[in-house]
Amino acid sequence: MRRLERAGLRTAQGASASGELARLGAELVARRADVAAGASLDHDWAGRTVRWVTGWLPDGELPLLARLGAVARAAGAPS
Repeated sequence: MRRLERAGLRTAQGASASGELARLGAELVARRADVAAGASLDHDWAGRTVRWVTGWLPDGELPLLARLGAVARAAGAPS
């Protein structure tokens, strides 16, 4: 994500993606802290996050979406 921020990533709609990247980074840090504290990764959060990123990420940045998909798969199915 830092590479994308430095490169001045634009959303699929053409606006600066800096706000979206900052929000995504903050969410990932918070979820990592939760998991480090012993909580399980929230499957619903992972799914919502992937859908949200899909809405603004340009097609040329699919590796980020693939990494988020891996996080969502790691969250497993809802119980």
